[in-house]
Amino acid sequence: MTRILAAAAALALASCSTVPGIQPPSLDVLARDYLALQLAIGEKDPGYVDAYYGPEELAQQAAARDGQTSLGELQARAVALDATLSLIETEPGTQEAERVRYLRAMLGSAKVRLRMLRGEKISFQDEAEGLFGVRPELIDLSTLDPVLARIEDLVPGEPSDGPLNERLNAYQDRFIVPDDRLRAVIDAAVDECRRRTLPHIPLPESESFDLSLVTDKPWGGFNYYQGDYHSVIEVNTDLPTRLDRQWISVVTRPIPGTMCTRP
Repeated sequence: MTRILAAAAALALASCSTVPGIQPPSLDVLARDYLALQLAIGEKDPGYVDAYYGPEELAQQAAARDGQTSLGELQARAVALDATLSLIETEPGTQEAERVRYLRAMLGSAKVRLRMLRGEKISFQDEAEGLFGVRPELIDLSTLDPVLARIEDLVPGEPSDGPLNERLNAYQDRFIVPDDRLRAVIDAAVDECRRRTLPHIPLPESESFDLSLVTDKPWGGFNYYQGDYHSVIEVNTDLPTRLDRQWISVVTRPIPGTMCTRP
């Protein structure tokens, strides 16, 4: 039934283009509809929306109303919105064309995620392509044996000392940053990153962040953009912090001002 409703909605929208004087909504209106839809999906899928910096009323509406919306209805909204966006005429290479391309790609990802939330089983390759637009090439794992042999030669110890993964972990544990020195290490890393960046890219004078060391989080680090090039950055210290931890990319990456979604 839901598929019939979705198809009917898409057909109705497509038919608007054939009626003289009837034009699809503006791109700004459709972008707002897109935000509302993504926030609604986030009500069904915790963690789907990593961060949101748009109009607060949209988030409040999603929390109050869209929590009661069925997955089938959200799927129909995604199909209908995509069909409407397909009617927008743009000049190739313009900002408007890029906006339409981006919104339609994200809606394609949302439709796949909704299919998964509704219980549909999707193969790994189809899932990766549907969510991220990249179809991974599956390889024969035996082709990695020469690489593992090379790592065996590089990691301290002998095979008789234990499996490779245990020896590799033991080696990496030699580079754990103690919690009482973590803030100093991050400050030094950021200072050096700024020093190397400034000769190539000028940074805004107001660029800054506040750092907090936290626990009980599902991620290693997170950047909460506050506006005016200022962020609050949290680093999770639940697990031992090695020098190769990904939090270093959190404290040195450009500060975005957009909503990020995790399909």
